[in-house]
Amino acid sequence: MAEPTETPAALAPAGTTTGIWIPGPRPEAEAGSLSGAAGYIANSPVREAAAAAFDHLGEQLPPVPLNAHRAEDRWGADAIGRAVGLLTDLHVDRASFGWRLTSAAGRDERLEFSALSEAFDAIAEYGDGYTGQVQVSLPGPWTVVTALSLASGAPVLGDLGARRDVIQAYAFGLAAFADKLSTLGMAPVIRLVETRLHPVLTGTWPTVSGWATLPAVSENQVYAALQSTLRHLPPVLLSLPDFDSLALQGKEITAAEVVRNSGATAVSVPLASLKAHGWEQLAMISEAGVGTWMGLPPAAGARPKEVKHWLNRIMTPWNRIGMSTRSLRDFGVLAGEELPMTYPPLLTSVDGDGAENISTGTMMIAAGLRRAFEEIE
Repeated sequence: MAEPTETPAALAPAGTTTGIWIPGPRPEAEAGSLSGAAGYIANSPVREAAAAAFDHLGEQLPPVPLNAHRAEDRWGADAIGRAVGLLTDLHVDRASFGWRLTSAAGRDERLEFSALSEAFDAIAEYGDGYTGQVQVSLPGPWTVVTALSLASGAPVLGDLGARRDVIQAYAFGLAAFADKLSTLGMAPVIRLVETRLHPVLTGTWPTVSGWATLPAVSENQVYAALQSTLRHLPPVLLSLPDFDSLALQGKEITAAEVVRNSGATAVSVPLASLKAHGWEQLAMISEAGVGTWMGLPPAAGARPKEVKHWLNRIMTPWNRIGMSTRSLRDFGVLAGEELPMTYPPLLTSVDGDGAENISTGTMMIAAGLRRAFEEIE
């Protein structure tokens, strides 16, 4: 086993995918047979995902395939399922309304723990000898809190003690998994996808019945939870759905303020979500020294050769707000679907343009656009 690498203090810009997600066994493949490329095991999607991550991206910050799972096994094989598998000293199971906290480990928790172990074993096998950075993509702590219920069915979000316990248990689990990757000689980067900060802060997250909403959580509590989660982690890429401002109790909270108070090393935002105000916020974040990453639409992987198109889509509004083209060299690039929160992760075939599938296409377009940034004079 390789010696642990020194964790970098910052996240260098790169081109990568948001995740590697592989479907279950192909109908034409016999059990245990090889398919696709050398070393791809058709009846083990986690192993196939690990092979794709390390073979295709090489030094480009390959993502860890934590979300690869056989879609036919059960419902719930999504990003939240992987996240609850990391909770330390808390137990969960699945009910008709989703994941809930329990007093003892059940079958569903054991399945998630087994899936994480399988993913780690695949990473160790296919990433053997790799000493670069690897990206672990998972939901952020507040997204996890909103997805969990108490044993009674009441939302964890509405219980101060329960949400504190979940956030703490999740932070410990993330740190432990990152440490395991470090023991393989890799430098882990944690990508946390926070999709639900807006309803948490504004008090618009629905109750179980859907007829009412839960009280807002103060911004100080939200920031404190993010900071406590990120404090003991390697470089963190915080993925937000947009850079829109929040109106809270007569004051405006900007995206730049949220990012600054989160403690994140870098932040990503979908290109499609950025309007004029969002570009201005991105510029403020970039000038403050926080790493900036641009998320391409999922369909970009279908045409991985259209690098110039996406370069112009980013360069034009960036120049319009007075930012230099050369500063785009500091941008990282993400391509592909965001984390699947409600359905099993699958890859589908794409015809044309030499893309074998969405996975390969997203790798190509992310790496190509990143190279284009580097070549800007």
